[in-house]
Amino acid sequence: MDIETKLDLIKSQPFEEAITEAELRTLLETKAHPKHYIGIEISGVPHIGHLLFMGKKVNDFSSAGVDTQIYLADWHTMANNKFGGDWKKILKAAEFYKKLFGLFCPKARIVLGSDLYHNNDDYWKMIIQFARRTTMARATRTLMIMGRSEKDTLHVSQYIYPMMQAADIAALDADIPHAGMDQRRIHVLAKELFHDLKMRTIVPVHHHLMPGLGEPPKMVEGPKEEVVAAMKMSKSKPGSAINVLASDAEITKTLQQAWCPEKVVEENPVLLLCKYVLIPINKKLRVERKREYGGDVEFEGYGELEKTFAAGKLHPMDLKAATAKSLISILGPVRDKFTAKDVEVFKEEGLI
Repeated sequence: MDIETKLDLIKSQPFEEAITEAELRTLLETKAHPKHYIGIEISGVPHIGHLLFMGKKVNDFSSAGVDTQIYLADWHTMANNKFGGDWKKILKAAEFYKKLFGLFCPKARIVLGSDLYHNNDDYWKMIIQFARRTTMARATRTLMIMGRSEKDTLHVSQYIYPMMQAADIAALDADIPHAGMDQRRIHVLAKELFHDLKMRTIVPVHHHLMPGLGEPPKMVEGPKEEVVAAMKMSKSKPGSAINVLASDAEITKTLQQAWCPEKVVEENPVLLLCKYVLIPINKKLRVERKREYGGDVEFEGYGELEKTFAAGKLHPMDLKAATAKSLISILGPVRDKFTAKDVEVFKEEGLI
């Protein structure tokens, strides 16, 4: 596969940026199968932003010949006080994550944090080396973008988190640390730390974050990653998210209630879901309508869909119905491989 084809795959939706694209090209030119990694903190049942946006991009890397790794960050989960820091519950939930992402990203290796760290003195030495070169103010800035604000109370364990993420890159021998835009500041810090310690050049790649399905928040101007993070899908916001185990009826109902004003294109979450994952994965979006409302129509590219919606030639409810059906076609085969036993830990914690 030539370099341009590899770059096209990596930069396909929902790609947002590489730091830098020139370094990404050089990496692909000099290494046949560079190593990638994306870390996932284990919390509740993942929503579609986690599985589809992240998973689609991981599969793009795999198709480009990149050695992909999905890292289940169980120690990070404890550091961030998820599941109340209960280690047994964290490991039980990790098994669910391993099965879920293994089904959606079959070419990626699944790595558990506690396996990586076991008898790995170099990992803990690396954390100290990175911590020695990072001020409290810089660490705090990286934490603010991860769904927190300056008003939140941070614990010492959370300040270790950015150092662990940087050390993960080294321990996994990753050339391409990959995440959503909300992790950008941590990756920039890691890139600088690698440079300061005269380690290899890493090329962070970030994908777009799935926006919440409600009306977008009124945002003041700010850094792009802060704006994107404020708008992202969140299970804590009612009506904002669809979890990956949602039934067909739940998916349809949630999308029916999504923010999707007629002719409004900008920041329209239903259109963005089509743009970033549904049309790229399914290769089309089929809208079924009665003949008197224009009859059935298929969109093979997002541009034509957006143009038609902006012109008022596609009603929001028809778009929502088509989006729900397209989403169900992707989630259904994965969701149906899980049993009540698989999600027991989440039910115990009231997370679904």
